[in-house]
Amino acid sequence: MNIRHECPMSDLSFSVTAPLYLHKANGCKVTASRWSLAGIWLEADAPDMAGETVLSVPFQGVDVSFPVLLTATDTPGHYRFSELTVRQRETLSTFHQGVLSGQMVSAGEMITSLDTPVDLVPMTETETEEAAGRAVAKPRLLRIVWNMTFYTVLAALLTVFLGSHIWQRLSRIELEHARFTAPITEYGAPGAGYVTRLNVQVGDDVAAGDILARIEDPERESDVEDVRAEVQLAERRLKTAQDRLTRHLALQQKRRAALWAAFSRVWEPWQRHDPRAMSYPPEIEAAWRDLYAFDRGRDAEAGGHFDMQATLEAGVEERELDLRRWKRELRHRKAAADKLLIRARTAGTVYAVHSEVDGYVGRNTLVLEVEEKRPRVAVAWLDDSMATRVHVGMTARIAYVYRGETREATGVVTDDHAGTDIAQPDRFGMKLTIRADDTGVLNSRKWFRRNAPAEVSIDRVPPLAFWKRWVDESA
Repeated sequence: MNIRHECPMSDLSFSVTAPLYLHKANGCKVTASRWSLAGIWLEADAPDMAGETVLSVPFQGVDVSFPVLLTATDTPGHYRFSELTVRQRETLSTFHQGVLSGQMVSAGEMITSLDTPVDLVPMTETETEEAAGRAVAKPRLLRIVWNMTFYTVLAALLTVFLGSHIWQRLSRIELEHARFTAPITEYGAPGAGYVTRLNVQVGDDVAAGDILARIEDPERESDVEDVRAEVQLAERRLKTAQDRLTRHLALQQKRRAALWAAFSRVWEPWQRHDPRAMSYPPEIEAAWRDLYAFDRGRDAEAGGHFDMQATLEAGVEERELDLRRWKRELRHRKAAADKLLIRARTAGTVYAVHSEVDGYVGRNTLVLEVEEKRPRVAVAWLDDSMATRVHVGMTARIAYVYRGETREATGVVTDDHAGTDIAQPDRFGMKLTIRADDTGVLNSRKWFRRNAPAEVSIDRVPPLAFWKRWVDESA
């Protein structure tokens, strides 16, 4: 048996006799007649070719050239290839195998060697790297203890994490789409017109009945002014009629005095000359009837004093009725104009003002928003599958963000009713209202921004509580 020992790349040790051309940058040109994939051999008297050199391989009448790095060895005239790339090595190997086999290198093989895509990088550890890894490796017992400790701690953390989530799901009911709401009352314009006065600003406190803003309709205001002019005219007419009646009444004493004087003129002479006469003369009878009728409020003839008084009194009454009618009409017109006044329905604080003075607003246009003096609350949504598991009075937890800091407050469910989800109108479920404990009006406004998101959860009733309730009801 013949045993042959070869190096891992035996083809590198086989040298071939074929021309290779070397060109230095200084213009020196040398032809190497003997070479292998490991290096080249030159004549002893050849110039030094160590360093960067351009290697040319003759191929079918043309030269294939590429730069190489030659390193001198201990053997005179022998140079070793250094840092050959994959393409350079493949090109030399193609010519080397062609010379060894005695076959001409084809153009396809040449193109294949030149088209080698990238330099191949060994993926295995070198002996140096393997030795360095063994040098830093810890003892096996220590690695076992370390691995056991690491995985035990990891298992404990996972158990605590998963256990806390499971316990939270069992002990709490998480609500969806929770947000804070404020008791806002919106005040719209009762009619179209111009905002002539705004009596409040944002942040002002108002009481129920306070006038917040005034809106004027030019047509209504014109009607009020027209009727007010009619009222003034009716008042002047009534004053004139009353003055005429007063002057007429002032003539009553003069008229009676004239009648008494006429009676006295015929009565006194007759009484002196005929005091015992049993009948009165016609003149005395006529004068007495006139005086008697006047004292009884009657005129002896039509168109007298009392007829004129009755006419004047009727005129005064007519003017009074006319004045009352116009005053009633003025109240109606002013009431219609006063309907454009915006009054506070409840006490609160002005939250927002949406109009400006002298600005035009249409009917039902939003003018003001007033927040009632009640604490803000959280509103959340819950699927209707949990309808039998929640009720008013349950304890809740509210998590919110205030000045970049997460805070938590306890609360209680104050209302629950069926409704749609604000984020998903096509879904139907329950809307819950949660009021925070020990939170006044001012603190709720400071901590709970309107429509700010929140996390709300309800504490479930423990199973033992149901058991105790069932036992109490059974007993």
